[in-house]
Amino acid sequence: MPLIVSVPGKSPAVSDSFVELLDLYPTTSALCGLEVPARLQGKDLTPILNDPKQQVRDATFTISGGDKAFLWREDRWAFIQYGEDASKGMELFDMHQDPQQFTNLANSPAHQQQVKHLRAKIAAKLAAIRHNDLQP
Repeated sequence: MPLIVSVPGKSPAVSDSFVELLDLYPTTSALCGLEVPARLQGKDLTPILNDPKQQVRDATFTISGGDKAFLWREDRWAFIQYGEDASKGMELFDMHQDPQQFTNLANSPAHQQQVKHLRAKIAAKLAAIRHNDLQP
């Protein structure tokens, strides 16, 4: 999903970097000259505003459906896990070969190592969220 930002004094540009909505707070703070707290999970996107080829994140994470679905998206893979333990299913898509996401590879024996790797990424991210920005 695209993010569109207009910043006075910056030329229009397009970037392929992954971003998350929680990046808006540190970015806005930085643009206003305010201190950005170090413990925020969000990242300052001003490097992208200065050079659209910069990458701020190598992946993005989304929770939807009242904590029922978790998406981990990186350059090649889009992985969706339904339920924290994946008990309600999984989907894995090769975004290089199948950008329209027609072929679910989650149950393919050839992709089980990738599924395991991405499930671990989701588990680590959930642990980080639970130790969130508001905790001392």
